[in-house]
Amino acid sequence: MLVLILTTLATYSMRAQENAIIYVGDPMCSWCYGFAPELDKVKAAFPNTHFEMIMGGLRAHGTETMGDLKDFLKEHWMEIAQLTAQPFKYDILDQSELVYDTEPACRAVMVVGQLKPESMYEYFKAVQRSFYAQNRLPQADTYAQLATQFGIAASDFMEAFDSDDSKDAIDEAFNRAEILGVRGFPTLMARIDGNMYMISNGFLKADKIIKLLKDLGMN
Repeated sequence: MLVLILTTLATYSMRAQENAIIYVGDPMCSWCYGFAPELDKVKAAFPNTHFEMIMGGLRAHGTETMGDLKDFLKEHWMEIAQLTAQPFKYDILDQSELVYDTEPACRAVMVVGQLKPESMYEYFKAVQRSFYAQNRLPQADTYAQLATQFGIAASDFMEAFDSDDSKDAIDEAFNRAEILGVRGFPTLMARIDGNMYMISNGFLKADKIIKLLKDLGMN
């Protein structure tokens, strides 16, 4: 259901009040990965609209392992693969000691957003593919190598990624998503004529999102 967010507008007003599509997600969220082709269509439908990303932290600082989550994750991944045709590789689920902590992936995307803002979204999708389609380990070396594909030196990436400032900033991003009322991922919001709207909370097809945005006056 479309929701006008009245209580959080003042909190979010640290940015200019231009119209914007605001995406709250986590690169290690499987539904966010499934949503990527739909979000591509939404962005293409509004090429002149400002696009913002907030990392939400699905399992940030998580301690559960693949061994703990294997059956749960595999069921969801197979469902998403069937619904969206996004490619999944399942071998990583057998790495039973691997901790499913999504904070590093979110921090990596945020760092790229700081170092090269125009590459943030494409890097986000590259991190998604590296985990879900290629089963690359969700760790700093992987994220640094991916950053080089976007013209960012691995050393520059690692310096920013390992800094206390970045660790504090990503936790602030998680808090920001919570203040905005985000309770699940992917979430799409819109700022239109000074009002904030919750457009979708969870997976939703692009055609429905585009219609909602146009009905609200987004162009």
